[in-house]
Amino acid sequence: MKIKRFVTLCLAFLLVFQLTACKSTDPATDSTKGDSKKEDAQKENSQKEDDTKPDSSQDTADSDSAEEWSWPLPEKRELSMWLTWSNDYATTPNDLIAIQKLEEETNVRVKWSTVTVQEATEKFGLMLASGDYPDIIRDAGNYYTGGMVQMVMDGLSYDLTDEVPHYMPNYHALRTSNPSLEKDTITDDGRLVGVYTIASDMGAVRGESVWVGLCLRGDWLEELNLPLPATIDDWYTTLTVFKEQYSCEAPLLVGAANAYDISQSFLTAYGVLGEFYQDKGTVKYGPLEKGYREWVQLFRDWYAEGLIDPDFITNDATFTGTAEYIGTGRAGACSNIWGLTADTYKLQGLTKDESYFLTAVPAPVLNKGDVSQSGFATSNLIKEGIVITKNCKDLELVCRWLDCWYDYDNMMMLSLGIEGETYQKAADGSVTMTEEFNNRIAAGEYPSPQALISTYHLLSNSFGLYNWQMNNILASGNRALEAYEAWDQNHFDLLLPSSMTMTEEEAINFNSAYTAIKTLVQENTIKFITGTQPMENYDVFLQTLYDYGIEACIQYQQAALDRYNAR
Repeated sequence: MKIKRFVTLCLAFLLVFQLTACKSTDPATDSTKGDSKKEDAQKENSQKEDDTKPDSSQDTADSDSAEEWSWPLPEKRELSMWLTWSNDYATTPNDLIAIQKLEEETNVRVKWSTVTVQEATEKFGLMLASGDYPDIIRDAGNYYTGGMVQMVMDGLSYDLTDEVPHYMPNYHALRTSNPSLEKDTITDDGRLVGVYTIASDMGAVRGESVWVGLCLRGDWLEELNLPLPATIDDWYTTLTVFKEQYSCEAPLLVGAANAYDISQSFLTAYGVLGEFYQDKGTVKYGPLEKGYREWVQLFRDWYAEGLIDPDFITNDATFTGTAEYIGTGRAGACSNIWGLTADTYKLQGLTKDESYFLTAVPAPVLNKGDVSQSGFATSNLIKEGIVITKNCKDLELVCRWLDCWYDYDNMMMLSLGIEGETYQKAADGSVTMTEEFNNRIAAGEYPSPQALISTYHLLSNSFGLYNWQMNNILASGNRALEAYEAWDQNHFDLLLPSSMTMTEEEAINFNSAYTAIKTLVQENTIKFITGTQPMENYDVFLQTLYDYGIEACIQYQQAALDRYNAR
């Protein structure tokens, strides 16, 4: 729920209207019983960090409550933050309207260190080597070996177990009001080594709708009077008819950009995933299981019959690449995110076929009545993690500033802009974009609602209380939203908790073995599907996996899952 992924599913950066104190004032803490479709976290080695903390954390008796902290501060203060950044309408986050509003209301100015996603890994390593860290690092767990827990153990960032209840009342109230969320935001030994972006539906803690899945040319289905395919056999029939009736070269588009999504969608019909998964608490590795072999045989047969993209090994089916296929009739089905479904290609001028539209469909099953499974989760309650580094000189200030991002009013500001200017609330509580906002889009001032709203906030670079419902509001009237109804039928029973982590020793041993195993699986899977490797060699392939140490890798994953489940 990691696609992980054109994935501008626009995360929201939160901001402020008029605060006298950054405290929650809305359903964010009233209706936090959301459905966590996946679980997280894992126990790390317990090792005490350096006890040295800024003076502000030595004595919390006089400043434990949010009411005793008021904004704006009497004098300007400065914080620093590192994050990935991409915005065509602002050169720095401080150019954004919402960021400017936050500075006005808090009297805190942020010195941003921004990098692109492509250069993030390299720049993160250089930053660590220099020892010159900002106060806050977003998504550090994805770039630091061992994750956020290891950063604390290595003395680079703070353990916030004591600080969060005292200095972050909004965040603390949200995470403790939902059992799944509370479990997902702590380590196996109960520590808070950072804070996480929390997914919400207009402030109520709830995992996102599933925004990625299978799609077909809906106009072709209508022309041929075909039903939506539900089973593997249905898919075979549909793809065969697409090939015969429309002479498409790739009835099922399996390009490099979406090969993982496609394979997971069909693998789940056989009760397995392409890597590690769980079967009622027992960790298994897909390629070792019978279901994986059955899926390989299926795709091998389909490839031989011309039902699968013949160039799937090299074809980079990205956003525009997919348009060149699915939007022009060269392909009939693909895996896409919600923004590419329905008539999006037509609206963006990427297809001139006026009858074109895509229809989303749940993952296939073997037998009618089986439960559709998803091989990738997008409905998790927590997103990016944030750490406060040991270079921070005022831990309380940074904690309280971060806590502002978990305030309901700030969430609305940073997901939808300014009430009355960009969005409006009706008497029944429903939210829509204003006429002025829509007129600016219609006049061509900005190419899309997402483009205009990105002049207000960080959009996909967000953290805090994330309002995923903003995507539905921004896309109101676009048939793309129909995809949710189909993909939300998928279940997540096979997925391992995304925040499940290993101990440092386990991770080292696991990575040393699994890197070669993963390469072995990828190479042999392609050979079996394309026919360059006979299926008679499949047992030899399986034995090689054991020789490479797959059993030990499964044991490391099982230990991590057991610790998580025991929390």
